[in-house]
Amino acid sequence: MGSTIKWLLTLGVGVAAGWALRSLSDTPEGAGVKVLELGIKGKDRFSAWAAVERERVEDMLAEAQSNIARESATAGGAAGASGRTGQSSPGRDAGTARRKRTQREAAKDDVTSFNS
Repeated sequence: MGSTIKWLLTLGVGVAAGWALRSLSDTPEGAGVKVLELGIKGKDRFSAWAAVERERVEDMLAEAQSNIARESATAGGAAGASGRTGQSSPGRDAGTARRKRTQREAAKDDVTSFNS
């Protein structure tokens, strides 16, 4: 008896979900267009997020390379390490500013694409 009730509930939920999806558009093609539209918007948002993260990683890599170059330029790295602890490098500050600017631009693009 319990499996019959579950089967009827599953059938009812399926019919309701199908009816709801069908009511979202006039034709099956319209429903397909809606699904494709959602996919394209998702891809665009993911691309914007990936671009911000790519820049962040590039900034980190550039900072690491500049730290290595600075350490190799000093005598064994001891002179550079003793007096500069706790200070941020100018490259890091520039990377942070660039990353914030990119995030603002991506957020503005998201708002613009959301409104259109």
